[in-house]
Amino acid sequence: MKFIGIDLAWTYKNESGVCVIDENGEVLTLESAVFSDEDIVNIITNYSDEILHIAIDAPLVVNNETGSRQAEGDLQRARINGHRRFAFNSNRTFLTKTFKSIRGEVLSKLITEHLPNISIGMNEEGSSIIETFPTGIVSGLFPDIFPVRYKRKKGMTFEETVGQMVLLIDRIALFEEQNIIKGFSEKLIIDEVTITRKHHKHLEDKLDAVLCALGLYMIHKNMALPRKFGTDEDGFILIPELLRY
Repeated sequence: MKFIGIDLAWTYKNESGVCVIDENGEVLTLESAVFSDEDIVNIITNYSDEILHIAIDAPLVVNNETGSRQAEGDLQRARINGHRRFAFNSNRTFLTKTFKSIRGEVLSKLITEHLPNISIGMNEEGSSIIETFPTGIVSGLFPDIFPVRYKRKKGMTFEETVGQMVLLIDRIALFEEQNIIKGFSEKLIIDEVTITRKHHKHLEDKLDAVLCALGLYMIHKNMALPRKFGTDEDGFILIPELLRY
């Protein structure tokens, strides 16, 4: 069994992040590059003889021509560990006009063409593809440091953003000390002194991919509850919420 996280770029010119975690928590792959959809499918098919749980940070089902999906509305009205989250409002008109396609929809269909036994949506028995949201995952798994602003935002210096990224990386690394995951720290190394803005974005894509895979892994290990926002028919966003013992 493998847990695959994909931080999917909106366009084919930008980097996407890919992370693969096995059922023992070993981070097997963690990379960020300008991947085509075919490149991503090739990575996935390396594990085609196993049960795969794939989490993609991108809208996968977008039936509405305008406005927003129920998924975004449900997420906005809910609280995850007491925190509100706001996801990007998705509709076919805007996405196709701005990005020329709905890439998450295109990629998920391509995956199912290559792996007919995989389904889009929740599937506890077999392989599945679901949509998720990295900052929602942070609020679900790491409420003690939320909101951690590891992505560049107006009103924050670059140094402050890097410091926030270090905070999140260190917090994920605590899972290694608890033997929940392995091999994360050696694959995501940050140098606060020499880091550039370009490299920060590279690490951000890696970090989002880790979060996508980690969320599914934590749910599978019964360390987090699956919170589902939206519907199977019109698209949903799945967020893990840490169980408290």
